[in-house]
Amino acid sequence: MAHYEVIAGNIGSVYAGESMEAAFQTYNIYAKDSRDGYGRAAGEQVTLLRDGEILREQEGLCDGW
Repeated sequence: MAHYEVIAGNIGSVYAGESMEAAFQTYNIYAKDSRDGYGRAAGEQVTLLRDGEILREQEGLCDGW
């Protein structure tokens, strides 16, 4: 079974488990927060991994945005 992980910049790992659906849902939430400048995820890079390989990545915003 595949292992999924979502890492959100300064927060760290926000999901780790075997559910692809939960991983994508978590990724989408944190990627939106990053883009929208909301909460601790504001402007942070968000990465979705499957077995250690990047599936999706929301680039973080640079300082001064």
